[in-house]
Amino acid sequence: MDERTTEAYIDTLLEEDVLVHDEVSDELATGEDFQGHLEVYLDTYMESDDEEFHETLAEVFDLPSAEAAAERAEELEVTREELSVFLTLRARLEDASVEDLGQMAAIVTEVDPQSPIPEQVHPVDDDSYGDFLAEHDRAAVTVWKRGCAPCDGMKEDLDEILECLPDDLAVAGLDGEACPDFCASQEVNTAPAVVFFEDGDRLDVVSGRTSPEPLAERAAELYGPA
Repeated sequence: MDERTTEAYIDTLLEEDVLVHDEVSDELATGEDFQGHLEVYLDTYMESDDEEFHETLAEVFDLPSAEAAAERAEELEVTREELSVFLTLRARLEDASVEDLGQMAAIVTEVDPQSPIPEQVHPVDDDSYGDFLAEHDRAAVTVWKRGCAPCDGMKEDLDEILECLPDDLAVAGLDGEACPDFCASQEVNTAPAVVFFEDGDRLDVVSGRTSPEPLAERAAELYGPA
């Protein structure tokens, strides 16, 4: 696939909100809505046995048999993830040809999902949250997850939440699913969550969707009034 064709496909994927420009990473990412639909196919096919996988390939690509599909999959190194992406694209881009869908699926498969971390907070991960805590005497780390309705609801209040917190409280955010070390060490088992720290030590964890007022009250109890 030449560069001009690739760019044309990417333009189409951006127009259809399959891909987005992720403000956190400053890179292309799969959009939340597309990712949500993709997860349905991934749940179906990632754990499917070879027979079901090859039968689906035969049906999708109009091949004469599952055996022929198995040979084609081995020849072209088609994965279950690529099949899931293809089927998600086909449901969204009904007028696209099989060839175009296949090319776009190859592009999308190489792109990471959009970060669930809101752009209002500083992004950290398992490798960097320690440095963030070391740089700030008082800090809060917010924990988010993709496809999380309570997270989406809390993001709607995030500007108000940040305004209610103490001015000297540095606030970061991380992807809970991508940061198992943080979640295990800080006893975070759900998202959204807010973990309050002082001098690197955890003071408290507030779990679940929480309104600005209760968070402000808890921060005031821990640090004093904002």
